[in-house]
Amino acid sequence: MQVKEILKDSFFEVLKNIEPSKLIDNKCEFKQNEIIINNEVITLPQNKRIHLFGSGKAVLSMAKTIYNKLDEKIEKALLVGPYENSLNKENLTYLQSSHPIPTFKSVKAGKSLKEEIENLDEDDFFIYLLSGGNSALVELPIEDITLEDFQETTDLMLKGSMPIVAMNCIRKHLSQVKGGRLVTNCKAKGIVLVLSDVLSNDIEAIGSAPLYFDSSSFEDAITYLKEYELFEKIPLNVKEYLLKGLNKEIEDTPKTENIGIKHFLIASNEILLEDIQKELSSKHISSVIMNKKIEEDVDIVIDDLLDFIKQKQQGCFIFGGEALVKVKGDGKGGRNQHLVLSFLNKFPDNKKITLLSAASDGVDGNSNSAGAVVDNFSIKNYKNLNLDIKKYLEDFNSNEFFKKTGDLVNTGPSHNNMLDVLILHIEK
Repeated sequence: MQVKEILKDSFFEVLKNIEPSKLIDNKCEFKQNEIIINNEVITLPQNKRIHLFGSGKAVLSMAKTIYNKLDEKIEKALLVGPYENSLNKENLTYLQSSHPIPTFKSVKAGKSLKEEIENLDEDDFFIYLLSGGNSALVELPIEDITLEDFQETTDLMLKGSMPIVAMNCIRKHLSQVKGGRLVTNCKAKGIVLVLSDVLSNDIEAIGSAPLYFDSSSFEDAITYLKEYELFEKIPLNVKEYLLKGLNKEIEDTPKTENIGIKHFLIASNEILLEDIQKELSSKHISSVIMNKKIEEDVDIVIDDLLDFIKQKQQGCFIFGGEALVKVKGDGKGGRNQHLVLSFLNKFPDNKKITLLSAASDGVDGNSNSAGAVVDNFSIKNYKNLNLDIKKYLEDFNSNEFFKKTGDLVNTGPSHNNMLDVLILHIEK
């Protein structure tokens, strides 16, 4: 089997194993009246049943395990996700919402979750399942800002190559359900099971922290917008609201954690990379997980990779994170495919190299592919097909390019998001 196929097969296999229901099973031990998570014992109420809430790309798979373990204890459930409902439960209300731009479906989800949580009594107990994608799936803009304003701001941030921590800081300050505001008026106790989709694994950043707290400020939000040259481009209503916050005319986001709600990290990008390493080892490829994370603009990432390759004679190296891409064309693709296409354009001609970059949620950008994988043969292949690689890069049309070369990684949605993985294999 060629290295190219081994890398692709390894990624496929790992995506099966990071199925969220399995991750919860591995991290949580369920007993009759308690759940043990990361060696901490959570006692469940004996005289009252549990309320189940959740939002994110992985919510249905996560809920599957909770139902398998605690079905009879669940009073009712309200879940929000981007995919069609796969759970047939009478006590479940499932709202299919929108991603990556929030819509009226996101607002409906935000209102519903806020109302249900605020209606809980002091002696009620809930489990909340939080995963990547929540920031768009659940939204309720503050009253001074319209959904259209919020959508335009989100679109500008996505296309402006803004990192997720910065985006979430801004979204928290424009929302009634982020940065801890979802549980501002919650009287009940509960736990939050979290799948991380951010490099820092910071609870404040994951899903815009709907049940946690927010240490960032209106000043931080404005600083981020100015840093990425977006402050003058955002809608006037948004700008005026943020300036009011800066001048202390508006109350900031909650700055302390709700003492009755505990968060537990269940999965992260590190776990994904370790699984990739084990899978490659089973196929007789020894690899190294790199400490340096991919989190900069794609052009910088490519230059760093090329410098790295110059220093290495051989080996297999695994990187995690998410590259940033400033989208200027209206083609089809995503950050992983654009990264691989950019690398192919500068492919070193003096070494035998295979490179795979793919999204763990199986969906890269506005395409149905997870990413792409290329090797030395890919250069000859696209030239034989008379493809103008620079034109495809300018149009941000990487998906169409790799569709023609046969280098796409198509896995289908994994219903989870543990960031991206990049595998670099160098042979003598």
